[in-house]
Order: sequence, then structure tokens, then C-alpha cells
Amino acid sequence: MYIQIALIIIALVAIILWFGGGYKQAQAKDDRFSLPAILLGAWVIAGAVFGVGVFVLRVAGLFDITIERLLFSVILFFLVAGLFTGKVRFQTNRTIEITMGIFAIVCILSMMRVGFVAVSPEFVSPWFVFITGYLFPFIIFIFAKNYIVSEKDVTLILQALFYFGIYLSITAFFEYANLRQFVFPAYINDPVLSPLHLERARGPFLNAAFNGVGILIGFISGLHLLQKKTGFAKVFYQAALLLFFPAVFFTLTRSVYLGLFITLLIFLGWYKTSFSKWKLIALPLAVILIVGIANSPRLLSTDRREGGVAQGEEVSIRVALLNQSYFLFSERPLTGVGLAQFIPTASSSQKYKGPVPFIIEESRGTFQHNHLLGIATELGLPGLLAYLTLIFLTLRRLMQLAGKLPDTGIMGNNLRITIFAIWCVYLNNNLFVEPSNNIFVNAVPFLFAGIADGLYTRSLESGLLSPSPARRPPSRMRMIKSHV
Repeated sequence: MYIQIALIIIALVAIILWFGGGYKQAQAKDDRFSLPAILLGAWVIAGAVFGVGVFVLRVAGLFDITIERLLFSVILFFLVAGLFTGKVRFQTNRTIEITMGIFAIVCILSMMRVGFVAVSPEFVSPWFVFITGYLFPFIIFIFAKNYIVSEKDVTLILQALFYFGIYLSITAFFEYANLRQFVFPAYINDPVLSPLHLERARGPFLNAAFNGVGILIGFISGLHLLQKKTGFAKVFYQAALLLFFPAVFFTLTRSVYLGLFITLLIFLGWYKTSFSKWKLIALPLAVILIVGIANSPRLLSTDRREGGVAQGEEVSIRVALLNQSYFLFSERPLTGVGLAQFIPTASSSQKYKGPVPFIIEESRGTFQHNHLLGIATELGLPGLLAYLTLIFLTLRRLMQLAGKLPDTGIMGNNLRITIFAIWCVYLNNNLFVEPSNNIFVNAVPFLFAGIADGLYTRSLESGLLSPSPARRPPSRMRMIKSHV
């Protein structure tokens, strides 16, 4: 306990000293990674790997302290300090933050109605769903928007995700090959902690779909970093990127397969390079086609382990979930059943007479397998409309950056395509699973959304963008009304 307190004090002192002298020097020279970028990169990885399965300090009757939460406390300190130093500002371009606030209010009102804690120990806590699915990612959005501003810092985040993706890909092989002695952390192998997807490459997320999202985000990050690499570094990146293709297969999850297809489609269609993109992916595509043709009978089998995609049970489960969710939504279209209340409500509902989905071999319970459907069922129309508005505003911001960034470089126009690819992977995954209990899967897309919104905001403030069709210098009030 005393060691953790000492570490927190040391971290806070380091931050104060950094604010006092190091930050302005780093901004002026731009010759080193900033402390906020290092902190954010460490928190993202810690949120995925170093959770309760690695280290937890339980404060009786209050909360659990993990490495991820310790780092997040420091992030909060940065934000609070930034409000006093002027680093964090909300004067202009704040529509996305306002929408986040509205959605958060809807969640809080829902929890005030149904409770902040789980109705039973076997159910997830509404407060936990709120902070991991929405509150913490929203805070990360604000942090990234205001602190991740230089090319070096964006590069650091991309590198952290790329190398993390390499780790996930190697671990996926060990899991698939049943070389469990090489899997780290060891809790990934623990069936007592969670029996879900134990036969697949589920990684530190203990979920194959979430693990696939992490792999794909690492793949996307590596593709964007590749443009700046030369010599041996370029060869290393190209070789490392090949690891991601079999890793996707090792997840044995169709939504991940689809995510890879969407990613390749986006990069082939919109990502600009100085060379033919087909040359880069010709080899992995040829290998995929050869393996696919050689195993075509297995690809259409119902055996997931063989790579078959014709399993019908999961489709039946999702159709049943659709019917059950629509019934619960129709009963309370304005308020919903309550945040994180789909499972307990669906399990105890006496009025619903339709098919009930059960995943017998994995969980023996009912799960929500669609994020937007879950929001509509639990938070009603207000929550659904607020979240859809948030997605729309985020994607619109990427469109507004079109043609406003340099043609080349990590912070160039290709960054916009990279962020769009990450969001497409995220949204595609959410069509098949409920991600609200996974901090990594939710935080990374909003991290990059914050970077994009920060780029746009700083462009407005520097006068590089004009809301007027005639490119006239706008007044500050008109600028606020036109772009927020």
C-alpha cells in the first residue's frame, strides 16, 4: 500500500516539474516525446493487459486500484492542471464534447432510476459499464485533443499500438497452437477467470472479437507508420505486418475477418502512397488466396476450429437477440430498461414469449451482441440518438479535414484515412458484440477522434480554415456557430 502511494506522489511531482519547465521547452524544440503522450500510450496498453488479472489493490467498501486506474488518475491530474494553465480549453469547436455530455447525462439519469450497482453479483455493474464504455473514453478524447498535438506524439501512440499488435499476433499463435507455456500474462489461459473463447486466440481481453480489434488497430497503425520508414526499419515493418494476417485467422471470429477486409478496402481505395499499393499486399493476398483455395471445403464447414464460416448457431442467437431487444425496446422506448440492465431484464422477463438466445457451451446466459441495439434497449431513444449523433459528428470531422492536411507525413491527409479505418473496425465489431465493458476497444477510437478534432480546432484558431465559401476572415462568433 505504501509503495503505491509513494509511486503516485513521485508521479505527481514529476508532472508538476514538467509543467514548470519541461513542457514549454519540448513544445519549442519538438525534439522529444511529450510526457502526456508517453502517459497515454502506457495507459492504453495497461488498460488492455495489466488489469485485475495482473495487479489489483482492493480498498474495502470503496473500489479496486489497478495499474490502469493509477495511470488514469495521472491523466485526470493533467486535465485539471491544464484547465488552470490554459492548455485545456473549451471555448471553440465543442459540439462533440457537448454531445458527449448529453449522452453521459442520459446514462446518469438511467442509473439514478435503476441503480449504480449490479442487481446481483453475476451481473455487470451499471457504473462499471458507464466508466469503461463511455466516461473514460470521453475523457481520453478531451485529453488527446488538447495534449497529443505534435507529429512525434502521434507517432508514439501509433508505435505503441503497432508493437502491441505484434505482441497480440505472436500471443495468438501460441494460443492457437496450444503452446500455453509461452502465453503472457498467464491469466489468458485461466478457464476459471473466464471460459469464454478459450479455444480461440482471445488475448489479454479474454474475448476473441476484442482481441481481433486490437490486432487490426495495430495493423492499421503499422501501415500508416510504414510511409516514414527506410532501410532496415522498412523491411522490419513489412515483415512484422505479415504477422497480422494469420493472427486474424487465429481469432476464429467472423467479425474480425470482416474487419480485415474493410481495412484493406479502405487502404487500397483512399490511402495515398508513392508506390503501387498492390505491390505491398500482393504477397499476403497471394498467400491468402492459395490457402483459401486449398482449404475451400473447410472454409464452408460449420467447424470454427477449421476456419469454417458457416456456423449457424451464432446467427440464430443474434436473430433471437434482435427479437428480444425489439420487444424490450417497444415496452420502454423513451427510457429503456436501464443502463446495463438488458441481461437481468431479459433473463427475468415474463411477458416475452419469443425465442430466447442461449450460448450453452460458453456462457449459459443471455448476452447483448449489438452495441447500438443495446443502447436503444437500455437507454431508449434519447440515448440512441445522442450516440448516433456522436458517431456522425466524429465522421463529419474527418470529412471536414479532407484537403486541409499536408499530402505526406504522419500528420498528413493519410492520418485522416487511418483514423477512419480504425473507426470502421470499431463500428463493425460493435455490430456483433457489446463492447461497453472493454476500456481498450472503446478508448482507442475516441483517442484518435480527439486527435482529429484537435487538428481541426487548431486549424480554425490559426486561420488556416475559413467557414466562409468566399474564404473571408470570419468573426469569432461566426466561427463558433459554423464549426461547433
